This record gives sequence, C-alpha cells and structure tokens, in this order.
Amino acid sequence: MPSLRTTHLRSSVLPQRRSFVSLLCWLTALFALSVLSSPAPVSAAPQLILPTPPGEPWAIIQGYACGTHNAWDRYSLDLAQVGGPTYNAPIRAAAAGRVWHWEARSGTIILSHGGNFFTMYTHMARAVSTASGHAFEAGETLGYAGDRGAPGVPHLHFTAFTANSDGWSGKQSVPLSFAEGYDLPEVGGCSQHQGTVMTAASLQDPQISFSSPAQPDTWYNSDQRIEFAARWGGGGLSQSWDAEPAGDAPMFAGHTDGYATMGDIGEGMHTLQVRAWGPDGRQTLAAYGPVGYDITPPSNPPDIAALRADANTPIDVTWDAGADALSGVAGYRVYIGPDEDGSDAWFTEEPLVRTPPLAAGRYLVRVQTIDRAGNTSAWATIGAVTVE
Repeated sequence: MPSLRTTHLRSSVLPQRRSFVSLLCWLTALFALSVLSSPAPVSAAPQLILPTPPGEPWAIIQGYACGTHNAWDRYSLDLAQVGGPTYNAPIRAAAAGRVWHWEARSGTIILSHGGNFFTMYTHMARAVSTASGHAFEAGETLGYAGDRGAPGVPHLHFTAFTANSDGWSGKQSVPLSFAEGYDLPEVGGCSQHQGTVMTAASLQDPQISFSSPAQPDTWYNSDQRIEFAARWGGGGLSQSWDAEPAGDAPMFAGHTDGYATMGDIGEGMHTLQVRAWGPDGRQTLAAYGPVGYDITPPSNPPDIAALRADANTPIDVTWDAGADALSGVAGYRVYIGPDEDGSDAWFTEEPLVRTPPLAAGRYLVRVQTIDRAGNTSAWATIGAVTVE
C-alpha cells in the first residue's frame, strides 16, 4: 500500500510541475524576444542640431505617424526648403558621428553616434563620403538633398533611432528635439507637426580663412588679391582696410566668401580686416596683413665729386643713399666703365663699392636704385673716375 500512496502522490504533483516548467519556458522565451526586439538602452543620446542649412527656413511636409512614417521609423520627418530649391541643398550632420551605412538606391546615409544611437538621412542626391567609419563633425556637410528613391519630390527624410549593438535589430525611432529650440513630442494623430517651419542655426562663431600669394610683412609692386571665406557663416560679410568694419549690419548680406585687392586701397603697408556674420547673428572679426604695396620707383643718389686713382689700383667709390618713401631702398646695381649707356648686374646693398684694379682711362659711375618692392629707377650717371 505505501507504494500506492507514493504513486498517487506523484500523479497529483506531476501536472503542476509540468505547468510550472511550461510557464518558466514561456517567460524565458518572452524575455529573449523582448531583448532582441527592443533597442539597447542609449548611454548618452547626443543633442541634435537641425540637419538643414543654417539660416534657411525648412518646413515639415510629412510628420510623425502617417503614410510611410508608421513602422519602426514612426518619428521621422520629411523636410523641404521654404521658397527655395531643396535639390542640391547641403545637408549637415545632426551630431558628430561616423558613417555606419550607405544605401545608394535610396540615397541613405546612417551615422553612428555611439551608445547605440543613430541618425539617418535619406533621398540624398549625393554624399560627401560613403566610406564606412568616415567621421563628420556636428554641422559638417555630409551630402546634398535630392529625390533618390522618391522621384519628383526632392526632400530630406530624417530619422533618429536606437538599435541593438549590431545597429540593425531592435531599431526604434525617437521623438525629435533640436538645439535650436524646436521640440517635437508625440501629440497623437497623423502626420504630427506637419507644416512646422524650422530654421537651423550655426551654433558657433564663424571661422574666417584667408588665401593669397601675398605674404604679410612683404612689399609688392603689383596688385595683389586676398581672398577670404567664412565657415559656419551665412549671415554676410563686411571688409575694410586698416580699420574694423562696422558691426551693425553686413555690407554683403548672405555672402560667405569674397576678396579684396591692394589696388583698392593704394600704396602703403595695409591690413585687411573682415567681419563675418553667422545665420544666428554671431560675429567674428579677423585680419590679414599687413601687406605692402609700392609701385613708385625710388630716386637715384645725387651726383658725386670727380674721383682720381692710380692705374692698376682698386678704388673705393661711395655715394649718398638713394631714397624711397614707401618700401625703402634695398640696394643698387652698379656699372663702372666707359659706356655712357652702360649697365651691369653688379649689386650692392650699401652705397659703396671697391673697384678691381683699373687701367688708365676715364670711367663713368652709373647706378640703378632698387626698392624693397622690386621697383627700379632708371640708370643714371652720378660721377666719373679718372685713372692715370
């Protein structure tokens, strides 16, 4: 009989144990499924800036949760420029990141920002770089808007999403907010936030760069061109020689590059100053120079007294310095010989030379003055040497 009780006991407990094991297996499978389908937590999602060009108004033409924005990419935006050409407009990285994926058919660049956070830019006409791992700074142009994959309607399809460590499984878009002050939460309904107009800001001071063959602290006797450009600009530029341009408003609104020539200001040593405005009103002032501009030839020295020397003996010939009001005298070419129109490549920085031993005869002393900009005077006879 004890064996019967034991059998009876086991028969009553076994179904409960099987039920518990089944429940445990179901919960384990559910947990594994949730791990695979849900994105890993984001350690530190970056602050996003608008991916559109600074200073330009762009409108949301399709918002959240409608049409093609109703799956994992529910929180996506289609953006188009207001009153301007969307096609070929520069699109910038919404945060610093590296190229994770490029899909040519749809013109899609995906940037990885670390911490399982990604941003996606779709329908690009072309990309600056599609190389995996290529780094872009926040605000740096990564490509140009187009209609690839959606022909006929140029726009930018933008999504920020989280995913598992492989970057593909568990993708889930996130509601968007931007550093410029635009917050776009879930509000319910179809195409949420459609019609909202947003204008990107540069979020940093403009950076001015110069380019010119003319080097600072150097004199030139030909017109020199100095080019300049403003990165993170867009609000406009002003320029001035030897003084700061006014900061109230740009002389050339909307411009991001320009140039100036030395002929604009005339002779002298001058410094070009440039002020750049960002689309959000930030300003930067930068200078190039000073650069010298001198197109006036120097004057020759005055005449010297007649000189006499013994034959076959060197003689020192000196004269008063020539003059140059701008760049200054660099030196002289000297000719000592019988030719009334004689010239020579003999050069001296100082107003004196020692001749080689001379045979008996009469020699003319002729000089040509050279200034530091490379201007030269006409050859002039300033004296004579009689050798006996």
